[in-house]
Amino acid sequence: MKRLKFPDGYAASLKRAVNVKTGKLNGLKSHDYHIIMERLLPVMFRGYLNDDVWSTLAELSYFYRQLCAKEIMKGMMEKLEKEVPVLLCKLEKIFPPGFFNPMQHLLIHLSYEAKVGGLCNIGGCIILKGP
Repeated sequence: MKRLKFPDGYAASLKRAVNVKTGKLNGLKSHDYHIIMERLLPVMFRGYLNDDVWSTLAELSYFYRQLCAKEIMKGMMEKLEKEVPVLLCKLEKIFPPGFFNPMQHLLIHLSYEAKVGGLCNIGGCIILKGP
């Protein structure tokens, strides 16, 4: 992760968070976690996990990438709203019950909230486009 290259300002603090000696990431900001969830998660685990586990994590990454896009389509949010319960069921098959807390349940509501009211992220309000 120390040698990853991103566009300027996109994930600059990821490089600073890498401790090569201990193999840990320290001092990550919320945006860094978004980058990991949206972009790096499927790449990091491809080839190391079973295909069904990897595809579920890739679906989760795709969900966040669509939800956090600069422009979102109402039709896409409706599609995600229908697919997210299935995704959560897949995650429940992979992770133990102790992994799940209210934050995992929140996924069910996010696409609906984006569809009805739009979302605001750190960079400003997201534009809700037509169908």
